[in-house]
Amino acid sequence: MINLSFLIRQISLITLLTVGVSLEMIGGVIDLAFAAQLSASALIGIFLIAGGCPVWVGCIGILFFNFFLGFLKAVFLVKLRVPSIIFTLAMQVILSNFLLATVDYTGIVIPELRESYRGNIYIGMELAVTVLCVAGAFFFLEKTYYGKYCRMLGENLPLARESGVKCFGISVAVHLFASLFFSISAAFLMFRTGSSNSALGATYLYQILTAVFLGGVLPNTGKGRIFGMLSGALAVTLAVTFLTGSGYLYRFENILEGSIILVALALGVRKKNRESSP
Repeated sequence: MINLSFLIRQISLITLLTVGVSLEMIGGVIDLAFAAQLSASALIGIFLIAGGCPVWVGCIGILFFNFFLGFLKAVFLVKLRVPSIIFTLAMQVILSNFLLATVDYTGIVIPELRESYRGNIYIGMELAVTVLCVAGAFFFLEKTYYGKYCRMLGENLPLARESGVKCFGISVAVHLFASLFFSISAAFLMFRTGSSNSALGATYLYQILTAVFLGGVLPNTGKGRIFGMLSGALAVTLAVTFLTGSGYLYRFENILEGSIILVALALGVRKKNRESSP
């Protein structure tokens, strides 16, 4: 039987991560580091709280850490023109090994933090925060010039440069906004588990990429809509919940997600080729 509270929390988390990664991909970035970034930022928060800092200081630490990484992405990807797959893969390796060297798989646990975060009021709070964030993403993409130029960067960065678009500034804005989604997701995970370890965000890598591609957000197209992102997030949440509950089918989760990613990419490339052909 599906636990409704668990399902709502999974929908909130997967939606936030899907929208965050989608924003980056619409801007032309294939981010393979967000899962390790999730683990590392949650670790920052746990370190601060375990060291005696108030909870809000831990949350601020998570936010600033993600903002720093977001700014770093803009510098390397737009200023230095490093391919996004290479840079984010390198970042993923660095963060993952840093986590293993720091806390390994056991991590840091604060049981009191987890116990204080139980109850329906917190589930409702997560859902409300998710709705506000999604509304903000819609406004950002559809109602601001940042969204317009973000799509230009994703579709054709050299052309955007030639057109006089301030590509670095737009990229910084996009990555900082996406970092807000990653920060909230990391805080949610930190509160739910009362801990952080090197594998905290690892399970979300393929899940979120699957949700992004299912939602119609594809690399180098500059296209993507909030409704599609929500649809992809919901589909993946339901699939993961079912696979987890079935036990046996859970073994094939990554195979299924990888297959979906390949099919979605193939369909996206085919559609783009059709649109570009005379």
